[in-house]
Amino acid sequence: MKTIVINNQKGGVGKTTLAVHLAWYMAETGGRVLLIDADAQGNATDTMKRHRGEVAAAELFRSGRVPLASGTEGITLAASDSSLTDVDRGVAAGIQQFRDNLQAGSAEFDVCVIDTPPSLGLRSVAALVAATHVLSPIYLEDYSVKGVKGLLQTVIGVQQRYGRFDMKFLGLLPSNFNTKSPRQRAHLDQLLREAGKYVFPGHIVARDGYAEAVAEGKPVWKLKKRSAQEAGREIRTVLSRIVEQMA
Repeated sequence: MKTIVINNQKGGVGKTTLAVHLAWYMAETGGRVLLIDADAQGNATDTMKRHRGEVAAAELFRSGRVPLASGTEGITLAASDSSLTDVDRGVAAGIQQFRDNLQAGSAEFDVCVIDTPPSLGLRSVAALVAATHVLSPIYLEDYSVKGVKGLLQTVIGVQQRYGRFDMKFLGLLPSNFNTKSPRQRAHLDQLLREAGKYVFPGHIVARDGYAEAVAEGKPVWKLKKRSAQEAGREIRTVLSRIVEQMA
């Protein structure tokens, strides 16, 4: 089972939108997908609640083998709940327990997508340790661009500390990109100059359709509005590149 972690220690960068659309896309192409909502805010859980499985995300950080089983329609959700906030106050053993539980259920799934919280706690570290691939959506504003160095240091630090040198960092993915903003275009140019080899080949344009899609619990390409169809074509291109790089 390949495990891709959508990670950035900042909120509002589009992690959940990307995670749920990646799960939908992979399921549509025949994959058996485990989606883990490790964010206590539970936005992915709200969007994907009809795919809810029997195992909650918080259970995966506890000792013992958790019986993960694939669900219908290709997606199984390990949902967020209030007990997730206790995980970060737990012992470091939860990091290995999370990885062990994923490995124990890996025969049931082709890919695991993990939506992480906007902070670097035990949940985020555990996800990075379990990851085979990591993708970091970023927002092209001053505070977000300045945090890129710290974000990269976090990923590299986890690789070194836990010996996960086989983990592949897919890159920084510009998200919620306003193509008409000279400021954001300048920030993208700066990012490409200063960290070009770490930038994912693509971006997600800011479109109205995404908010409606996650609210309705369906991928943006299944909405009928013209702006949503445009967004669907764009994000499917990005998603196909993600899948290609995970092959």
